[in-house]
Amino acid sequence: MTVYLSSARAATAEHVGVVPIVAEPFPALSREFGGAMDETEPFVENRQFGRYLRRVREDRKLSLDAVEEMTSEFPDRVTKSHLSRIENGSAVPSFGKMFALSQIYGIPIASMAERFEIDLLRESRAVDVSNLTAAAALDDLERMELTGAYQEEVALASAMLDAIETGRLSAKLEEAVALRIFLIDALAHLERYESAKVQCEQLLSAKLPTRRQRLQVLLCFVICSYRLKRYTIAEMALVQAAAELGHSEIPREMHATVRAVRAVVETALGQLEAAIESYKEAISLYLQIPVPFEVCRAQLNLGQTLIFAGDAEKALPYIRTALKTAEQSGYDRLRALALSHLAVVHYQRDETDAAEAYAVRSNTIARSREFLTLIFRNCFYLRKIALRRGDAAAAGVNDRTLRAYLNKIDTELPELNEYRAELEGGSR
Repeated sequence: MTVYLSSARAATAEHVGVVPIVAEPFPALSREFGGAMDETEPFVENRQFGRYLRRVREDRKLSLDAVEEMTSEFPDRVTKSHLSRIENGSAVPSFGKMFALSQIYGIPIASMAERFEIDLLRESRAVDVSNLTAAAALDDLERMELTGAYQEEVALASAMLDAIETGRLSAKLEEAVALRIFLIDALAHLERYESAKVQCEQLLSAKLPTRRQRLQVLLCFVICSYRLKRYTIAEMALVQAAAELGHSEIPREMHATVRAVRAVVETALGQLEAAIESYKEAISLYLQIPVPFEVCRAQLNLGQTLIFAGDAEKALPYIRTALKTAEQSGYDRLRALALSHLAVVHYQRDETDAAEAYAVRSNTIARSREFLTLIFRNCFYLRKIALRRGDAAAAGVNDRTLRAYLNKIDTELPELNEYRAELEGGSR
């Protein structure tokens, strides 16, 4: 499961619980980019990352000569000439050099590597926002969020924020914060939790225009902290979020969202009965408003939690209802998720033909959107079905996909852990 902030303007939060995929990911900022490149690989321009490294160095009042001297004791020393090329966007760092820079700049290597990938995504999906207003961009971002176009969401939100920061675009403070929340939400869905969490902390340290926006950011902080296994801080932030509900200006949907996020944390802590009740409360509140997208998402997360609790039969009505809504409304991510949940349920019931059909349908959507976690889970069950049938060819095809995606997803998927255990010596 996983949880993410949804529409920055509607003030919602997606729930994708603890272990699997509930309205999940945040899959990978297209992890086809992999991570930091080695200098021997074909060059891919990453000027954004270079400018970021220059700002970090200058903020720390370090010269190029000083960085070269400070990295001299590391296995991969960073010369001032090479660092200059990196900062100018004409070279990219190897992992060793990035590690050395992360140490002397005091930035976690995971955060720096995420920043590299994010900036590389922005370079590859450059967006012209010269004729776009903040209000129009927010409308576009909301549509992207509903369909699960998270990479496009990152590119557009980043471009708009850059234009505002450089003075090329004017926007109200509330609009700028809304753009930032959309960016955080998309990063979270793409499993860039460290980067999303850092941006949450930056916003939480500032005075935000509205209490609703502050609560949105706080909930996203809860989600990122939980995904990073920082459960104590996630619980503390959730208590603070609940306290924020006492203010009259907080809209009703945020009360539902707080309950839904609480359910995610409860699932993470193994408190499944409490999580089920929290999801039911959230669904009831969302229906009263109503907010169809959030109802659909919460129903899927509830269905997933019921599966965890060993009650797949009770899960089915919620999943099927959510699937119908997702199909009618064009919620691509939720549709793929619902189909994948149905594949799991039918596999558990030994109905392999139905399980296979649902997994294939889910993958048709997931592959087009690069929902890597969903693809992995679907292929996991397709492989199991093929092995049951003695179809070595089909099993091999799905096994190759699993191996290719094995290190491209961070989600604590039960299927991922089971597959790794097999590779480490379990039965196949």
